[in-house]
Amino acid sequence: MLDRPVTYYLRSPVFSVAADTELSTVRQRLESHNVSCLGVSEGADPLAGVVSRTDLLRIARFERSAEGASHMVLPTQKVRELMHRPVYCIEPNETLRAAARAMVTHSVHRVFVRKAKTVFGVVGTQEVMRALVDARVNTHMSELMSAPVGTMDATTPLSEAVQRLRSTGVTGLVVVTAEGTPIGLFTQREALEATGHADDVPVDVVMSARFIGVQPNSSVHHAAAQAAATRARHILVMDGRQLKGIVAGLDFARAAG
Repeated sequence: MLDRPVTYYLRSPVFSVAADTELSTVRQRLESHNVSCLGVSEGADPLAGVVSRTDLLRIARFERSAEGASHMVLPTQKVRELMHRPVYCIEPNETLRAAARAMVTHSVHRVFVRKAKTVFGVVGTQEVMRALVDARVNTHMSELMSAPVGTMDATTPLSEAVQRLRSTGVTGLVVVTAEGTPIGLFTQREALEATGHADDVPVDVVMSARFIGVQPNSSVHHAAAQAAATRARHILVMDGRQLKGIVAGLDFARAAG
């Protein structure tokens, strides 16, 4: 299964914007297409760069309104000034395993499937999870998890939560109760969508509850199947009520590579 052609799993079409697009439009397109990144076309090149949610959050500033709510303000600039190059691509005759290895090698959450000037689609960590399920990979979650896990108390004010997310450089933090029980996640998606809320709103008001918890000895294909069914992007590894680690993104790519 992991050695099937990558085209078996690819996602298409690739949503993109032109290199002279304003960043405010990029934000709108990310939200409307419900994706974490956009391809950037420039001249005759249909995929000259990539821009992501992470990029927008990194350069945004947050201004407080008279009502005490924060609003994210993006600088007035073109996407070509922010986009990443090079774009990591593989050819359509390569395997899903090769795509996963490319993600790990370059520390990216997606690779594009391209030949010459034709872009066939994109393969990301969700597609890797599907392949792990099909291949019934039995690696234990304890072997894949990242630890320790970044957490924040459920009562953390939104303004502090956003700042912590930006300063740590991670894609998400686990929200826990005073007893340390995980109840949600605060990711880049929630940070971008939370503008308009008052700064002192507790983070549990805007967090996502979309996660699953598994035991350390759970097989990766069972966990990935649960995640696919619930559309969860993060899997918490729990020993009873104790949070042991987190599995996401590149952890799945490592299992497939």
